[in-house]
Amino acid sequence: MMALSVTIEARPQRNLQHIAVVENAAWEKTLPQQFQNPFYNTPRVRDALARSSWFGPGEEVVYDRQAEKIPRMEIYNVLSHAGLIPRRRFL
Repeated sequence: MMALSVTIEARPQRNLQHIAVVENAAWEKTLPQQFQNPFYNTPRVRDALARSSWFGPGEEVVYDRQAEKIPRMEIYNVLSHAGLIPRRRFL
């Protein structure tokens, strides 16, 4: 019994999805059918995507993404000053 509990505890976590991915998937399910992409519902595609996103040597799960801490206004400023998106005119 002890060996079984050690084996179960040693297994990696099954659900390694980032919370943002889970929230986005839930939001996409609320969309009308014509806006949903049936491509990702194909079992072969889902299997291929899952296989390609496995962790490689030296990779690990990221729970606290630094990119999510950047204010959206800062991203807008960088993109607009680079000329990639139009600037807003407030005056």
